Order: sequence, then structure tokens, then C-alpha cells
Amino acid sequence: MKGWLGKPIAGPDTDPQKYFGTMFSLPNPDPILREMGQAEKVYYSIMADAHVMGEIRSIRGSFRSYHYRLTPGSDNDSKAAAAMELCVKWMQSLAPNDVSDWLEVMWQMTASIFTGYRVHEIVWDLVDGHYLPSMVLDRPGRRFRFDAYGAPLLISRDQWQGAPVEPYQFVVSRHMPTTDNPYGMALLSSCFWPWTFKTGGWRYFVKYCERHGLPWPVERYPAGTSEEDQDKLADALAGMIEAGYVVTEVGTGLELLTPTGGGSNLPQQNLITLCNREMSKALTSQAMIGEQLDVGARAAAETAMDRQNSVHDSDRDISAASMAQIFKWITLFNFGDGVSPPTLEFFKQEAAGKARAETYQIAANMGAKPSRKAMLNELDIPPAVDDADALLPLTARLSGVTSNKPAAAGDASQPAVDFNAVAGFTFAKAAGMTEDEAMALAADAADQAIEDNMIAPVYQMLVQFESEGKTLAEFQTALEGLVGQMDNESLREVIDRALTYSILRGAATQAN
Repeated sequence: MKGWLGKPIAGPDTDPQKYFGTMFSLPNPDPILREMGQAEKVYYSIMADAHVMGEIRSIRGSFRSYHYRLTPGSDNDSKAAAAMELCVKWMQSLAPNDVSDWLEVMWQMTASIFTGYRVHEIVWDLVDGHYLPSMVLDRPGRRFRFDAYGAPLLISRDQWQGAPVEPYQFVVSRHMPTTDNPYGMALLSSCFWPWTFKTGGWRYFVKYCERHGLPWPVERYPAGTSEEDQDKLADALAGMIEAGYVVTEVGTGLELLTPTGGGSNLPQQNLITLCNREMSKALTSQAMIGEQLDVGARAAAETAMDRQNSVHDSDRDISAASMAQIFKWITLFNFGDGVSPPTLEFFKQEAAGKARAETYQIAANMGAKPSRKAMLNELDIPPAVDDADALLPLTARLSGVTSNKPAAAGDASQPAVDFNAVAGFTFAKAAGMTEDEAMALAADAADQAIEDNMIAPVYQMLVQFESEGKTLAEFQTALEGLVGQMDNESLREVIDRALTYSILRGAATQAN
């Protein structure tokens, strides 16, 4: 059994159909490349189609709308954190090449979905004492083939069959590769036949428009007209097509016939529309729009959006995996083996939403202690400059006079509310209570006062409206009238009375 460990037995070296193929590069199984031998030229011709280019620009626009960030490979490893910092600094300080930025390079990696694979050359250099790529260059696919094990082979003037290269010299981005097909699946290959028929349909469509797009001039000659006169009449009508007019004798009539079809759409036009739909399905996977055209517009749009978002997420994974491979080599060369390399992830900056804000609120109420800074950044809400600029919650606005003097850092004893403005608070301290005891008693009295004079009336009104069968809109209108009567001065008076009552009741209890 030990002889089996780490040794596959169904590899290309034991495949009778590929035994000799292990000594050479594998041919691309793509039908276009195999039958025509000019895959790249055909792919670029397909991409030049207006409909295909529109779909590609839509996919590219979705890709460019996302941002990217690096995450450490391990949270509790200082070397992993240093590796991430090095990779971040590398991407911020160096451009990949003189033509593209990093997002464009990642789009080129993602664009492997169209041609099956894309190859980028990594040029290494010693930068500030670290081994880092000084250039990341996009290379044409015609320069590479793959062996039976999927390793790239570089085609050069001296090596027409391809020569092996070091694995860290090139990063290969592939779309749906397999063991039998390391070249990946090209979406443009699925567009070949629709594009071919569409191109042929255009030619016949234009010919149809030339022949039947204009009215037919008809001139009837009397019986017995000589062939010479008939030829002259035909030449006159032919000249009318170019000149736009004809001169005839008095009494001669000319009739114009307009051709009409049996349907609203022509067969040539239907063919072009069908080919466009087939190519859209291959490029964007929007089968809902491409096939079921009788569904509602809203349902089709939502279904197509969900499908397209999931497909685009999987496409972005290709470039994320390719960049992760580069980070792996950077980490290995500079920190050694055993250090987790960073990874790259894409994210989209969403606008502030109520659902996301409620998620943070629920997490805070459950004691999860979410980051306030992260919440403001995600919701795109700038923090307040000072207390005067801050929006305070309703409870803070109803609490009365706030302390104008900011609390010292780490001073938890500084009260958020100045209870000295409450008469009952001064009475409590005069009765012999300490300031902490009076403050605690005032807070309890305030809570009880709010419950008795604010929460209880609202609850009673809600029960009453429910029993009477009134709507929530009516309850909201009545609630505004009820809450509007509870101003800060009334609440202060309620707290004062409640605090005084609590102190007197405690004194009476001690006297008994």
C-alpha cells in the first residue's frame, strides 16, 4: 500500500490514447482552433461584432465597479501580517507595467472566460531588499501550449513545440479547465456559429433591402409594341431608379408597387435577432431573457440580475486566484515556507442602507461589540466633528441639560447628565445622601417616570386602537400628537416629583 501513496495510476503516462502525447504539447481541443488553426483571429473577429462588444463592455463595467483589498492568510501570525503588508506596499508603490493598472491586469485575468486562458509573465527583481515582481505583463495566448500535465510550454523561435518554463515565471488564468483540456473553455467559441450565421444573414438582409426596400416602378406597354421600344422603356425605368424621375409621353401612366410581407418581421431579421440572443446566453448566461420572452419585465429583470451577479462573482474568482498565486510566491521568496500568504477579495461599496444599519444595531444589542468605525465606513457616514455636530438619539435629547465640559479620557465617573439642575437631586444630597446614591436614585426615578408618563400612555393608546380596529396610520398620527405634548420641561418636572416622592417615602419607611 505504501507504493500507492502520492502516485496516481490513471494519469496521462498510462493513458493509451495519450502515451506519445506526454512527450509533446497537447493540441487545443477547441473546435475552432482544431479546424481553422486561427483561433485568436476568429476570436477578435467575433469580439468586433457590435452586439458581442456591447455584452463584453457590460461584463467589464460590472468588474470595474468593484474594489479590491488584501486579507491576511492567518490572523494570529506576525509573519503572515508582514507578508500582507509587503504585498500591499508592492501593489501601491509599483505599477504592473507601462500600459495597465492593477485593476486592468485583473480584468485581463478575468477575460480568460472569453478565450479559455490568459497568461501573464512575472518579471522578478530585488526591490528594497525584497524579491518582488517589477513587471506583470500580458502575453498573447499563441505563445503558449500545455503539456499532458497542464504545465505551460513557451513557444519561441528556437522551440516551435514549446519549452518548459519555471512555474514562478508565468501565472496562467484559466476558465473551466480539465485534465483533458488544460486550455480552458472559451465563451467566444460558443459564439462562433451564431456569429457566422448572423454575418451571413446580414448579407442577405442587405440584399433583400436593396431589392425590396424601394417601390417597384411598373409601366405597361400596349400589345404589339416592338422589342426595340420595350428595351427603351426598360432602360428608362432603370434610369429612373438612379435619377429619381422619368420623362414619358402625354397619357402614359406609371404605377409604383410597394412590396408587403405576410408578417411583421422578416426571416433575415429574425435570424439576426436569434443569433444575438444565442451569443448573449453564452456571454452573460441570461437564459431567462434569451428564451422566455413572454414573462413579466420585473420578473425577468430580477432573475437575470441574480443570475448575472452569481456568474460575475465566479468570473472574479479567476483573477483573485491568479493574484493569490503571485502573493504565494512573494511570501515564499521573502518569508520562507510555512507562512500563509495573503489573499485578494473583491467588494462593492454599497450605499447606506437601513437593513445594514439594523444589522449593526442588533449585533450591538446582543453584546457583540461591533466596530463603530467599520459601521460608519460601510454605511458611508462621516463621523461628527464634535458634540455640537453630532446627531444624538432621542433619549439623549430628552435627558435635559448635557454637560458642556467634555469628560476626560478614561474618566468613567463624569456624568453624561447634570442632575444638579433637578431640584430633587439637591434635596437628596441635603438629606444626607452621597452624590453617587443621589445620582442612582435620580436615574431610577427618571426611568420610572418615563415608564409611567410616556411608555404607559403609548401602550394604553395602542391597546385602545387595536380594540377599535383602527389602522397603523391613524395610530401614528395620534402618537405624534401624544409625544408632542411631552417636552423637556414636563419631563424634568416629572423626574423632580418622582425623586422627591422616592426620598420622602424612604424617610417614612425608616421612621416606621
